[in-house]
Amino acid sequence: MDDQIPIPDEWAKQVCKILRQGDKNKITWTVRALQEWQAATLSTFRYEPQDAMADALSVSGVIGSKVNLAEDGVTYAFFFPYQKRIFYGKICLRSNQVNIKIISAHVPRHGTQQLY
Repeated sequence: MDDQIPIPDEWAKQVCKILRQGDKNKITWTVRALQEWQAATLSTFRYEPQDAMADALSVSGVIGSKVNLAEDGVTYAFFFPYQKRIFYGKICLRSNQVNIKIISAHVPRHGTQQLY
């Protein structure tokens, strides 16, 4: 991930809140993100990656990269731990501040991983 910066607290707090609520009407996954998560972990439970991402984003000063996508909202990419492994996550907080889209949740494909 290039240009790593501290993820804004307001963005992280709102995304954490939505992830922890676990309301499937507020959280959408791309098909690819869900498939890659399941292939890497053999987990079929969405709450597991959602909790892991929320835990990582709740750490003060968590770093990531702002990603410009053709999505309605603000997207950040970041690394998060799950079962002693590092994963790459990318989430878009929709403009309404109520919904998120999980775009990536997979093992990093290249580069170095820094959590905090």
